[in-house]
Amino acid sequence: MGKTEEKVMAVVEEELRKNPGATVDELYAKAREASSGVGKLTRRQFNARYPLQVKRRLQGRGGRKGGRRRGRPPRARREATPAVGNNRDAIRDAFHRFASDLAAAEARKDLVKVLANVDKYVDLVVKATS
Repeated sequence: MGKTEEKVMAVVEEELRKNPGATVDELYAKAREASSGVGKLTRRQFNARYPLQVKRRLQGRGGRKGGRRRGRPPRARREATPAVGNNRDAIRDAFHRFASDLAAAEARKDLVKVLANVDKYVDLVVKATS
């Protein structure tokens, strides 16, 4: 990090310590006084580069460490879900038919027909699971 960036970071940190509720516009104005190079940044770029980083540092954690990861559920829950077994292909086929029929619907009335017959696809899935 260059001296200018460190200077801007220090100004933003000082302002946020004084006034934690300071707006990006207020911080941007103070930072422009400290360094003219900040004027080249948009407010969004400035916010991402300086205030957000300072706020993270002031909170005492650097990112999402310790938080729940997005995406797949934890392993214990994933293994606890019941296995469908051989019925998986039949269920998959039912969903594929439904998706194909939706994709083939050219007019609004065709789409309504597919959705009105959704029970047909539900029956296929129920039959596959029982």
